Amino acid sequence: MKKIILIVFLTLAVTALYSQPTYNKWITVGGNNNRTGYLDTFFDVSPFGFSRTFNAPYSIWGMPIFSYNDRFVTTRYTSLSPLRALIVAFSYSDTNSKWTYGESSGVNIIMGINNNKVYVRDFQQGGNDIIFALNAENGSNVWTSPFTVERGIIWTAVFAANGDLILPGSGTKRIMRINNLNGDTVWTNKRIIPNTGAEGMCINANTLYTWQGGITTPKTILAIDVNTGITKYSSMSLPGDGDQEIPFTVSSNGVVYCIRDGGLMYALKDNGTGFDSLWSRFVTQPVGTYSQIAVGKDSSVYIPFGKKIYRLNHQTGIATDSSIDLVTIGTINPRFAMGKTGNSLYVSNGAAEPSEGKFFIFDQTLHNVSYQASYPYNYYCGPTLGGDELNPFLLMTGGGTEIRSFYTYIDKVKINSSLLPDKFELKQNYPNPFNPVTNLEFGISNLEFVSLKVYDMLGNEVAILVNSELNPGTYSYEFDASGYSSGIYFYKLTAGEYSETRKMNLIK
Repeated sequence: MKKIILIVFLTLAVTALYSQPTYNKWITVGGNNNRTGYLDTFFDVSPFGFSRTFNAPYSIWGMPIFSYNDRFVTTRYTSLSPLRALIVAFSYSDTNSKWTYGESSGVNIIMGINNNKVYVRDFQQGGNDIIFALNAENGSNVWTSPFTVERGIIWTAVFAANGDLILPGSGTKRIMRINNLNGDTVWTNKRIIPNTGAEGMCINANTLYTWQGGITTPKTILAIDVNTGITKYSSMSLPGDGDQEIPFTVSSNGVVYCIRDGGLMYALKDNGTGFDSLWSRFVTQPVGTYSQIAVGKDSSVYIPFGKKIYRLNHQTGIATDSSIDLVTIGTINPRFAMGKTGNSLYVSNGAAEPSEGKFFIFDQTLHNVSYQASYPYNYYCGPTLGGDELNPFLLMTGGGTEIRSFYTYIDKVKINSSLLPDKFELKQNYPNPFNPVTNLEFGISNLEFVSLKVYDMLGNEVAILVNSELNPGTYSYEFDASGYSSGIYFYKLTAGEYSETRKMNLIK
């Protein structure tokens, strides 16, 4: 009986290795509800790898790109007179669009993507914007909300755990949680609405953070219960001028980072009953209206500072590093993204002068630029992390007809021979058993995107060794298991439709 149970257990463990890929989800500006720009499922890409260009309808500006499962979507401003904006959707496997919506009417602006629905507002300029949801697969209408929202240009939704969207809502003093299944309201919250057209909100755990305060009233941060919509508490007054600021982020540790126009930057820690002021500091004004604050894997905080980016110590607010100038004239409205290693910072400068629009890849210290490219009219767009675990994509766009991407190139794999194998093959590791180093050898018969991963006995992914497009040839990878405990491990090679798994034994 014990042998039968063991066989079933091993079968389930191996079967788990062949499950569907995990997709990178970039659902709102800043990628996640915290708006930190950090995505711990994204395997960082190299600018010296491979690129792809997606063919999009002409757009005056580059707008935010949102990604969910095998789809990504974005708004394209096609005309200013009359004002027109349509939505275009792609799959990562095809450079041509899957569907478009709103070609002939409306100013259709995406607020986010989640649960395979694209959430859109038809921007009316005079207020009373219509909210609706589209099917991410085909662009069909799922629902149109009976409620409307006011003002704004590109503000985006954040999402409750079940996928409901939360956004500034009907009337001048409300926040709304919208049922993602039918467009009805779950709750509303009254507050003094900020004077802005592009407000940001953040969620950490079950708390929503948002601004409160009008032109002539003090500005504070509200903490609202996501489930009930009840205001729990608010911060102290944060001095500044009458306008309301957009740069607004909360870390996974519950620290709210915000910048007041005409005032200071603040770090406010949510202690469960109120906010503790950790620090405040001067920031060069003006701060870009559509900028983002980012929080890295090591908790470093990245902010716009004049024409540069500063890296701040999260405990003190002191700048530890700074970048080169991202523009020569005007101001920047930077948006950021970072993957699981935290070694690279992807930056769209959002230049106020359209011709100065650029995309950069920095190391985490901001001292080195590994890549930069021109993206004119990228004022509203930031870098988007998408694709799946086997094929991660970094997406950027500006004005024009192109959405460009990079994906991973791995240089740690050794080419044993340029002779073309006649088939895909994954060989048994050697030595086996091993302690702690072994060689994994495989053959690639034609150009394919290749994944080589290591899993434990329970089917948990413990290492990504190769995640790149490779030319035909015979390759080997020296796997160092110094940091792993003794036991049975599986290594899996995936290349196109080919997939094979083998077992290896680590004995220490």
